[in-house]
Amino acid sequence: MASTQESQITQQKFEQGMTTQQYIDQIKVNKDPFVAIYDTLQVPADSAALFNGLSQPLNLAVFTADWCGDAMSTTPVILKLADSTPNISVQVFNRDDELELSNNLLPEHRAGTVPIFVVMDRDMNQMVRFIETANTLVPDIDAMDVAIDQETAGLDEAAQRQAKRGRRTSYRVEHAQAWGEVILKEFGGLVADALASSTQHHPLEGGTKWPPED
Repeated sequence: MASTQESQITQQKFEQGMTTQQYIDQIKVNKDPFVAIYDTLQVPADSAALFNGLSQPLNLAVFTADWCGDAMSTTPVILKLADSTPNISVQVFNRDDELELSNNLLPEHRAGTVPIFVVMDRDMNQMVRFIETANTLVPDIDAMDVAIDQETAGLDEAAQRQAKRGRRTSYRVEHAQAWGEVILKEFGGLVADALASSTQHHPLEGGTKWPPED
């Protein structure tokens, strides 16, 4: 992990981000499915209760990329949560414009991973880094890939590649609510753990897990 100074997100930097709508307006890839997932998701009552019950508001910096499948599934879900409560101030950044900062938020062996969600207190102290998507969602993503492999098995290579891309997108939209609930349960649990733990252990890291490279 990079040094605290290298990975710091200042108030000034935070304010340079985009609102959810500003981010949506400039999406060039996967805009329709992103909006469909955002519009479909109903924030579960337990997730809403956790964030609506906070004693002080939190800041959330989102580093995302419109071309990324995991970002397509996860970013609109967490933005919908943030937009549904007065206790989260959210700013969105295009990860590709913030490579140095975003990589400094990651373990070295995970450089380039996207999206990244950084939860901070009102003084911009980092509490949580949630990386890529929910770790508990990985079996569902694997099952999606297996199902799509079977669906496209009879196609030639070029047609198969195109069909897989489109089917993955539609599959993510079809499962927006179910997958969103998994993501928000894990994300909310991580934030709750951070709120209950000593600041000396912050930031807590969650999301998908990759073993360190040898």
